Amino acid sequence: MEDRELVEKLLAKEEAAYRYFYGTYRDKIYKASVYLLGYQDPDAEDVTQEVFLAALKQLPQFEFRSSLYHWLYRICMYLCYERIRKRRRQVASLEDELETAAAPLVFGQDQALDDQERQKALETIEAQRQLMGDPCRGLLDLREKQQKSYAQIADALKVPIGTVMSRLARCKEALKALVLKALKEKPHGG
Repeated sequence: MEDRELVEKLLAKEEAAYRYFYGTYRDKIYKASVYLLGYQDPDAEDVTQEVFLAALKQLPQFEFRSSLYHWLYRICMYLCYERIRKRRRQVASLEDELETAAAPLVFGQDQALDDQERQKALETIEAQRQLMGDPCRGLLDLREKQQKSYAQIADALKVPIGTVMSRLARCKEALKALVLKALKEKPHGG
């Protein structure tokens, strides 16, 4: 079925057209979202569904300047990059959260971190990082110590950027849990 004919039938709300539309493009759009977000990313299926919902909503404005598949692919890319941007904000806030959460446990609620206390906190974080398994420790080292971008890490590991971001988020959460546990086990004041 040609794009123009399919769009006309979709706008006429023909049930067979909906099945054809979804059946024809679903696997391609899912593969595109997996490529952008990463293998086994649970958001890939959600993005695929969102692409079709957004496309059906915007279908009256479709101008046939590109193929229907290309239009769906652009919607998919936009939605995937929105997810990646959201994850990036979450990963960045974890670093601040880790330091904020650690300070009161070791140094008391009302004390601000002076240089010596900050050094103790950093040493605790580094000691816990060394206890982590190689995949997380290596990934954190690439990002934090070597200051590699997400794209550089993705190239080095041969995985999509979305995979790098989700792995980093999981590793930072694991490090945070280890640090908080270590700090709770230490007696206050040293």
